[in-house]
Amino acid sequence: MENESLINYRPFLLQPSSYQVWVQALGRSLYQAGYGTIQFFMPLIFVNKLGFSATSVGIGIGCGSLAGVLGHFLGGYLADSPNYGRKRTLLFSGVFSILAAIVLALNQSLPMLYLANLIMGLSSGCYWTAADASIIDVTPISQRQKAFAIVILADSLGNGLGIFSGGILLSQVAQVQPLFLICGLILLMFLVLIQLAIHSQPSGKTHADTPQDALQGFVLALKDRSLQLFVLINVLFTTYIALVNSTLPLYFTNFISASIPQATVSVANLFTWCYIGIGAVLQLPLVQVLTSLLNVQVLMISMLLWGGGFFLVWVTHLIPSISVMGMIAAFSVLSITSATYKPFAPAIIAEFAPESLRGVYLAISYQCWSIGYFVGPILGGWAMDQSRAIAHYLWMAAAVSTLFGLVMLYILWQHQDSNRTTKLSSLN
Repeated sequence: MENESLINYRPFLLQPSSYQVWVQALGRSLYQAGYGTIQFFMPLIFVNKLGFSATSVGIGIGCGSLAGVLGHFLGGYLADSPNYGRKRTLLFSGVFSILAAIVLALNQSLPMLYLANLIMGLSSGCYWTAADASIIDVTPISQRQKAFAIVILADSLGNGLGIFSGGILLSQVAQVQPLFLICGLILLMFLVLIQLAIHSQPSGKTHADTPQDALQGFVLALKDRSLQLFVLINVLFTTYIALVNSTLPLYFTNFISASIPQATVSVANLFTWCYIGIGAVLQLPLVQVLTSLLNVQVLMISMLLWGGGFFLVWVTHLIPSISVMGMIAAFSVLSITSATYKPFAPAIIAEFAPESLRGVYLAISYQCWSIGYFVGPILGGWAMDQSRAIAHYLWMAAAVSTLFGLVMLYILWQHQDSNRTTKLSSLN
């Protein structure tokens, strides 16, 4: 399957327009090696090494997501603006992320945690909106899932390498400053790459048809019924991803593998190899298999898998004698789930978005990440500070919530069918 998948990708990868996809892939691997590693280790460092409560740390991470709301609006406006564009927006993102790493390296107090997360929220808002708009600019509709699969594969590799290396570093040194400083250096490499290799306007368009008033573009997008439905659904997806990234490692460390020596390093390794690693290996074959389906159908499959993955997390505490196998199984299913979701979510946004408002549509869609990373860490952090029963049943509640997501996806599917029928009737 993997060989056939790679053969099918080869013509697309050799096209001249794919150069910018490869540059974005390299940039995403660097960004995630720095930014993603900080996100992963922040709860573990501030709770287990520095002694802050999981609730206070969760609030800090959640507050950073509120800054992400502003970051996504800023990113959407700048990315579609003829005065700034995708490249400058990505440069702003790099500067913000480096500042966050420096803040954490200089001081590990709770106020500095909050400040760093606010800066990281601005960084992520600018990055994801501009990066995904750049991918859409340079790829035809038939190749977008493949292009997103490539950059998400690079995302996984960068994130996995960063977390794996970070776990080794923390096991060797008593201080946490070197981890944040190294992440800052990696993000500086990202900044240099963007400056040297990214075209100012990958699509070659001037965006002259973009509404002059930035608010006008957002108002037009918010009236789109398809986008409204997707935003409701995407809040669930992003909350699930936030729970896995910010809370699940802490849950497995403190409630499942507390008796294992160097539990933090062990869970970090499992997260790297099973959650990130399996997703990286299967990313291209999964997209190759699922491309024949509608984007909304793939998201329904992903929602089902999220429910199964969270159920496995809950089951793990019932079988302590094989807890490691339980963690491997849960991380593996959640990895496949994430690999199924990530390429198709931006692709479905590309279906809704007019060409001149791609940045705006993506900015609104990525508000879901701000909401998800606000709700997920706070809810997860609160649950980790409660009784063991509440900590365990958090994951069962997450599994049950996927039923609502399935219903909403079915409604979106029917709405899209209705729109297609209307368009065909008007043509006839």
